[in-house]
Amino acid sequence: MILNIVFIAFLSTVVHGINFNCNHENAVASFKRPTYDFSVRFLDRVAQQTNYHFVFSPLSTWLQLMSLAEGARGPTQTEIWKVTRHHRMKCFRRKFREILNSMDDELSFMTKRTNVIVINKLLDVKESFEEEVKKTNTTKLFSLNFNDPAQAVAKLNKAIDMDLNDVGSQFDVNDFNLTVLLMTDTAYFKSDWWKPFNPVYTSTETFYSEENIVIGKVRMMQHEEYFNLTEVPLINARVLELPFNSNGRLSMLVFLPTRGTVLDLFYNLKNIRLTTIFNLYNAEREKFVRVQLPRFKILSELRNIPELVYDMGVKRIFYPDLADLGGITDYPVYASLMTQIADIEITEQGARPSIIPDSLIMKPEHDSIVFSANRPFAFLIVDRLTEAILFGGLYRYPSIH
Repeated sequence: MILNIVFIAFLSTVVHGINFNCNHENAVASFKRPTYDFSVRFLDRVAQQTNYHFVFSPLSTWLQLMSLAEGARGPTQTEIWKVTRHHRMKCFRRKFREILNSMDDELSFMTKRTNVIVINKLLDVKESFEEEVKKTNTTKLFSLNFNDPAQAVAKLNKAIDMDLNDVGSQFDVNDFNLTVLLMTDTAYFKSDWWKPFNPVYTSTETFYSEENIVIGKVRMMQHEEYFNLTEVPLINARVLELPFNSNGRLSMLVFLPTRGTVLDLFYNLKNIRLTTIFNLYNAEREKFVRVQLPRFKILSELRNIPELVYDMGVKRIFYPDLADLGGITDYPVYASLMTQIADIEITEQGARPSIIPDSLIMKPEHDSIVFSANRPFAFLIVDRLTEAILFGGLYRYPSIH
C-alpha cells in the first residue's frame, strides 16, 4: 500500500485545547479529541466537495493551522483556536509538538512528513516565530526572493523532496505572484500489510452502487484471516481493521454502511470516538473474516480549502484588513491560498516471509464472516496510540487497477 500526499497552503493556522496538569498523559488525552473532531468535520466537508470520492489528510490541515496560530494575535488567533481547539497553555502546545515529533520518529520507516514555510525575504520575519515553528521536527523555514520566482520555485520544489514523494513538482512561478508567505506540507506513506493479500486470489469482480445497481468492475483482492471486525450502530456501519505493522500502531479502518449510504459516514463519525471502535474490538476479539477489498488508486486535488476552513469559523485570516499575524511580521499579511494534492494506491503488496502461509492458518470449524467492499466504502488510516487520523477518504467510483 502506497500513499503520497502534498499539502500546499499560502499561510495557515493553529489549534486550541483544555486546562489541567501539563504532563504527557494529559497531553495525549487532550490531543485526541480536538484532532479527531476537526478531522471528521473536515473530511465530511471534503466529501461533499469531491462528490464523495477522494483521499485527504486532515492532520496536515490541522498542523498547518497549528503553525499559523503561533504567529496569530487577538481575534485572529482566537478563531483558529476555537475551531482547532488547540491548547491555550504553552506547555500543552509544547507537549503536542513532542507527541507529533515522537509519532513522526517512530513511524519514519513507513511515513515521512515535511512542513515547509516559505517567506518573502523582504519581510522582517520575527525570530520568535522562527524559533517556535522550528520546534516541530518536520517543519523547515525558508526565506526566498519572491522577486525571482524561477529560483524560488526551484529551491522550494527541491526542499519538498520530490524524489522521495514521487509526485512531481507542485509549484510554478505563478504561485509567487502577489504572495509573501507560503506554506506547504508533504507526506509520504508506504507500508506493507501485516496480513498481506495473496495476488493469486485477486480477480475481476462487479462493483455495485448503494442501490445495488451494477456500476463497474474492480480487481478484487481476497484474503481469509483473523481480523478485528465490529458493527457500530451509532454510525450505521461495519468496521474492519487492516493492520500495517506488527506492533499494531498503524491501521486502515474500512467502513461499510449497514443502513443508509456511505455519504453520511463522516458526518456520523462525530457521534463516536476511535476509542469506541477499539473498545469493541477488544471486547469481541478477532474474528475469522473473508475480506474482499478492491485494488484502487485515487488522486485528489483540493484547491478550495480556504472556503472549507472559512465555513468552520476561521475567517479573519483571509481578509487583509482583519488578519492579525503580528507574531510573524509587522508587515500586513493574510492567507491567500491553501490546497492539497493527495495520491493513494492500495494493492496486495506487502507479502512478508515471516507471515504464516494460508495452509497453516488454524481455521475455525464454522464458516468465515464475509466482509465484501463491493460497494462504496470509506477508509481511515489511523495511529492507534494518538488516535490521529493521518488520511481518510471514500471510494465510490470503480475502475480496473
